Amino acid sequence: MRSKILAMLFLGLIIPAVCSAQAIKPGKWTGSVAPPEQDEVAVTYDVLVFGDSLGIVIHAGEHGDFPVTAGRYADKTISFTFVPGGPTVHCVLKENAESVYAGSCLGDDGSVATMKMVPPKDM
Repeated sequence: MRSKILAMLFLGLIIPAVCSAQAIKPGKWTGSVAPPEQDEVAVTYDVLVFGDSLGIVIHAGEHGDFPVTAGRYADKTISFTFVPGGPTVHCVLKENAESVYAGSCLGDDGSVATMKMVPPKDM
């Protein structure tokens, strides 16, 4: 009986940790960025997952590649900071019903851009 209780306790601690770690898929994501007063630009993202921390590089074609700092995932929200050659930009993207992360990016200068991140599809 005691071993069953320990096994259930162990599974109760391990299963939630495994499930939360799988909430974000690592890999090549697609999406877009709409800088302030500019047209939307197609981008890709390289996403790595380290628990609730994220490593992300934004690839914006001719505009360049931008590594992010302070990448986090919590409560179906991705947040991070990056510097696209001007002011530092802070992004908060919430998961929607289509499993796309979308939201606003606020520059230190008060500018606002919109961003979308689409995870890779299951194969």
